[in-house]
Amino acid sequence: MHVHRSIPRHLFLVPVIALILVLGLGSRSVLAAPLPEEALPGATDQDAGGELAMAGESETGAAAEATLPAPPRELLRPSMGPLVAYLDTDGDIRFPATDEKWIDVDLSEQKVIAFEGPKPIRSFIISSGLPGTPTVTGEFRIRAKVRSQTMSGGDPEKGTYYNLPNVQWVQYFYQDYSFHGTYWHNNFGRPMSHGCINMTNEDAKWLFEWATPEWNGKIWQRVAPDEGTLVIVHE
Repeated sequence: MHVHRSIPRHLFLVPVIALILVLGLGSRSVLAAPLPEEALPGATDQDAGGELAMAGESETGAAAEATLPAPPRELLRPSMGPLVAYLDTDGDIRFPATDEKWIDVDLSEQKVIAFEGPKPIRSFIISSGLPGTPTVTGEFRIRAKVRSQTMSGGDPEKGTYYNLPNVQWVQYFYQDYSFHGTYWHNNFGRPMSHGCINMTNEDAKWLFEWATPEWNGKIWQRVAPDEGTLVIVHE
């Protein structure tokens, strides 16, 4: 006589529960694994340490924060335009016969490059004049520097009036055309202005401090002819 013995149901659940636990622990260990540094956007030595040192924090705090990945940055609004290690001009840039500092403004590329003689130093993505208010082209020199000012103009009846306080790092190169910082839009890489060269405040500050002559601290610094940095604006 054969006796059929039923196996308790809970004994079937033991291996299933064990398998679930193993898989669960394994998935948590994968998720907890840190991404390699090269996979973190914007995580560079300059990003991690440069701003911390300027903030005046203690060495302990700076060292702790420097281990954290830097946040990603928007492509068209860098903290500051990159240093240029290699320049592929495709014949678009006409190099002047000079060893002095000069600024190339490429309206078709919406780009500014700071040069010292034939050597490119730093490049910036900018916004030049809109079709109805284009940026002037030609060869000029920095003619005035203003640390900060209010800019206004346009026609209220046509809906083009603007009044912008605290426009920073202004450098005039022809009449009312200038390089200056911009806080009212973030559409760099396309025409947006009434004719000026819009830059991020960080980029405009770097160019302001780099271009000659050095700012003398006056509200309006007039620059003598042939003393200011050469500016070449072209399509």
